[in-house]
Amino acid sequence: MSAASSAAPPTAVASATFSVPAEEVWRYRLDFANLPEYNPDVSGVERVRDGEHEGVGGTLGPGARYTFELADARQPGVSHPVELWIVEAVEPALVAAGMIGGTEAYEEFVVHSLEEGGCEATLTLWVTLPEGLPDSVVATAAQGGLDQISKELRLMKEVLEGRVGTSPVV
Repeated sequence: MSAASSAAPPTAVASATFSVPAEEVWRYRLDFANLPEYNPDVSGVERVRDGEHEGVGGTLGPGARYTFELADARQPGVSHPVELWIVEAVEPALVAAGMIGGTEAYEEFVVHSLEEGGCEATLTLWVTLPEGLPDSVVATAAQGGLDQISKELRLMKEVLEGRVGTSPVV
């Protein structure tokens, strides 16, 4: 699925303002090995294929593929395998990824610097749902998507801003 080729509106859109530079936020999001730090429902992330070495983001950029387990909120103790791949990366402004597991999804993470410092990041999610679902089910899925990406941005902000002023351990 690609947002550019999809006429469907996004399932969910969330934004957050960060006190750290856009480049730092972009680089952090590009490396999906970081995913468990800002999505506690994810475990066992493994990069199973490197991206194009010469391209934007190098081995983390377009073509990189990851596998992981995603906890099922409806079934405590149950996880589902997910595969995620980087579709496009534009430094330091865009990370686009596709994923397939329980459902198919596509996301765009867009970052832009703010004049006063820091940056704003917007995460847009498109989820492919089966045709013919009742409106109430579609609305519940959209709310779940919004809750999830809002939580990811909040936790990502906490992680990145928590690192400001800390020294690496030597």
